[in-house]
Order: sequence, then C-alpha cells, then structure tokens
Amino acid sequence: MPRLEFRLPLPGVLQQALFEFHRDPRALTLLTPPEKRVTVVERPAEMSAGALVVLRVTQLGVSLTWVSVIEIWDPPRSFVDVQVKGPFARWRHEHLFSDGLLVDRIDYEVPFAAFGGRLVDRLFIRPDLTSMFAHRHRVTREQLLPS
Repeated sequence: MPRLEFRLPLPGVLQQALFEFHRDPRALTLLTPPEKRVTVVERPAEMSAGALVVLRVTQLGVSLTWVSVIEIWDPPRSFVDVQVKGPFARWRHEHLFSDGLLVDRIDYEVPFAAFGGRLVDRLFIRPDLTSMFAHRHRVTREQLLPS
C-alpha cells in the first residue's frame, strides 16, 4: 500500500494550537483546494473518536460520496481518519501534531491496484494528493503564522 508523508515546519506554533485548528470541523472547508468540487454534506459539531464526515466529491463529471470516520482520537498529539466509503480501495490519514511541526501521513490504495491502478496512482493520484496537501499546508501556515 502506498504511503505519502507531508511535513510542515511551523516554528513557534505550539502543538495545542495545531491540534485546535485541525479539530475544528469547519477547517475542512478551508483546507480543501478551491478547484476541487467538494461539498461537506455532514460533519460533527465537534470532532472525536467515532465522528463521521460525509463529503460529496465531483471529479471529471462523476459525483460520489466519501465517508470517513475518526478512528483514533489522541488530543493534542494526533487523530486518524479512515475512509468507510469513497474513491479509494483503502485510505488512512494520520494527523500528527508536535510543537512547531505538522505531519500528514497517508496510507492509501487505489481501486484495481493490481490491474493498472498503480500506473493511475503514479500518473494522476499521487500528483493530485501532493498538490492537495501543498494547499492544505499553505492554508495551515497562513492561519497559524499570520504575517
């Protein structure tokens, strides 16, 4: 299963501040790149273990539902969301927080990985995820290290 890891140094930003920003369900809207057609259908009033997030994702004219659940909740160090239903065969996203550092670790598998999915991953999915997390980290930096 492929793994991507994105690290964002945030000198002077405390672990608790990083956690508080990411625990706010409204942050999901801010962190979604504007060119992505994603609608938040359902989100909890407050994130916690077992919380569900339901998104409507439209790409290439195809609309689908993405449901994720908070599998691990370990404030203020981390939380993990996993896809219950959606575009990936598997998706697990660890959000790791420490003083001055955010780490996003994603383990995922594209559908039909053994039948050409790996090529699709390398050509399209991986670059798309890299771009998406660059946007997420840019927004996080802007929110937590204002000029």
